Amino acid sequence: MHRIQKIRRTAAFIILTAFLILTACQPAATQPTVANTKPEKTTASSQPTESETNAAITEEPSQETGGASETQAPSPSSTFTPAPTLSDWRQAPISPEAIHNRVLDIYAEGQRQGRDPHSFSVIGDCQSIPFVFMGPFGRGALEPDPAESQLWNAINYFDESFDRWAVTARGGFTAASILNSLQADPEECKPGETPLTCEFRINNPAYVLVTLETWLDPDTIDRYEVYLRQILDTVIAKGSVPILLTKADSSEMRDGTHVINPVIVRLAYEYQLPLVNFWRAAQYLDNYGIDPEREGFHLSEAGYKLKNVLALRALYQTWTFIQEGGAGQVTAEDASPTPSATSSVPEPQVTNPDCESGGCVFFGRAQSSDGVVTPAGVYAYHVSSQTLTEVLGEGYDLQDFSAEGKRLLVNHGPYLFEVNLNEGTADLISETFLYYGGQGAYWNDDESEIIYLDETAPLQANTGDAFTLFPTNRDDTLVFEAGSCSVKDFCQSQGVYKQTYGGELEALTGVKQPVFSPDGSLIAFLNPDAAKAENYYHIPYLLMMETSGGLGTQRTLYLPAESGFEVYPEVDSYAFSPAGDMLFILYNVHSEYYERSERLQTYLWNLENGILYDFGKLEGVSALLEPRFAWSPEGDQILLFLTELTEEGEYRVSVYLSDLTTGEKLILLDEHILTGKDYSYLTNLYWR
Repeated sequence: MHRIQKIRRTAAFIILTAFLILTACQPAATQPTVANTKPEKTTASSQPTESETNAAITEEPSQETGGASETQAPSPSSTFTPAPTLSDWRQAPISPEAIHNRVLDIYAEGQRQGRDPHSFSVIGDCQSIPFVFMGPFGRGALEPDPAESQLWNAINYFDESFDRWAVTARGGFTAASILNSLQADPEECKPGETPLTCEFRINNPAYVLVTLETWLDPDTIDRYEVYLRQILDTVIAKGSVPILLTKADSSEMRDGTHVINPVIVRLAYEYQLPLVNFWRAAQYLDNYGIDPEREGFHLSEAGYKLKNVLALRALYQTWTFIQEGGAGQVTAEDASPTPSATSSVPEPQVTNPDCESGGCVFFGRAQSSDGVVTPAGVYAYHVSSQTLTEVLGEGYDLQDFSAEGKRLLVNHGPYLFEVNLNEGTADLISETFLYYGGQGAYWNDDESEIIYLDETAPLQANTGDAFTLFPTNRDDTLVFEAGSCSVKDFCQSQGVYKQTYGGELEALTGVKQPVFSPDGSLIAFLNPDAAKAENYYHIPYLLMMETSGGLGTQRTLYLPAESGFEVYPEVDSYAFSPAGDMLFILYNVHSEYYERSERLQTYLWNLENGILYDFGKLEGVSALLEPRFAWSPEGDQILLFLTELTEEGEYRVSVYLSDLTTGEKLILLDEHILTGKDYSYLTNLYWR
């Protein structure tokens, strides 16, 4: 058995021995092990490496409308008496005149949880990115007035936070965006994680500056307060001290009345939190601190400077108050650790589905509660009867399915099993399976051996260990992606590699997300160098090559241009037909202006005549929610499993059918076969 590691949505590219001359050959890697599924398995020796772990955030808000999170569990906010609110928010002091003792309790709770006392985060919109907010102090473009030289202490203490690009500060962000998993940065955040909890996992701040200045619909400003309360409750429950700032512009005014600033001030007083009344200070600036050359929302240079100085003052005041208030510096080591439980080998309870007449699509399912991903079972969907059967329950994930449709490779955490559906039995293959990536195990070409990733004998490259395998349908070469993984489906790729069974290792430059044809003669892949800042790191075209033919056989597929302001589409996924003569492609038409997917477009590429066929589209955000599809065994139909997010915040998986013989495209076959409040997605799937 080959033991190799895998990462989701980062494709390693297998190029056979005579494939294209690619650069950066690497030292010989650990020889992977091969287990014959009939005789006893053999294990290659290798020095084990320590796996990296990240502490998971245990406080996880549930989902609300649009993916927003509900109020957190009980926190220090439930044990204090709210301060009286002001009758006129405009009279709130420009800078905090006094810091309430409540921040001592919040900070102490954060230190118990292990928050970093030297770290602060920013929650906000385009006026809060480090280029204009707090960052000028970090890069030396702005310095405290000599009369306030004490502020240098804060700049030095929080040094690394000033230039950070927080995942909670981005153009177009509103209070709802911070709590919406669809708005999380896919490069930084885990599947289903909201920007807020993603920022806590990455930066672990002890202080949070909250300066959310936009709201798309002032007529529904009550929603702003709902979301801002949720943000504050979450931040406080995690033991970080929020510092709030009012806004200077009047873009949210209706009939001469402010609708956002009163909420900010009221909640700051109610929660007894530090407040900067930036609006009041900006009234003394030319044009009230607003750039007269722009649309009335963005600040002038003087406005940005004033906002930065006031924020730094408030941070300094809060920080020094806590230091002088005697709050204990409890380190992460002092916090009560979560005991690690030892688990016994699970005993799979297998349900054999009825897959006669039309066959079944077998798939694994994963569930993410705000970034904490857990396997949610293995299922079989019977196409003809449109029935869904749970083959294996919660905790199991699907790795591979045999061609004859009788055996499954599944895992339950580090335990890898071969399941015989007819007999209802499960044989344990490994207790040290590396399960973090998308596919870490598969059968070789004649299904006599199992190739899998083993965390005690890692397949190594010079950039890290393998975490994802790419089945090549050829037995002489392995292709894998290497890097590091912290939790399930959250891996950092450092490149794609191929290795021969003789141990020769080669880096495959210019290759991402490789997919091989059924006979292993062709490979489709993306070019990672095509992801540039000017296209927002989206890859809009596809490459294909003969695995033994070199660059001269490479073909480029440029997909049709998409219209719309700030629309940058990208190739999502693709797969060869069973005969290897066609390629089905999912295309995500993404709007950077609205920061969401506008629609999912599908194409069929006929490789024999080179014609690209438009195979239908679906409006909505399904392209963002891990769309999956499978070819029928005969190659005449394609089944798509697409997730939608309802207005009630519920995730629902529906089945769509495209038929090559009738020309039907994206016909709704079965609605809502899986539903739930937590974000869920399909992992590996096979139609047998």
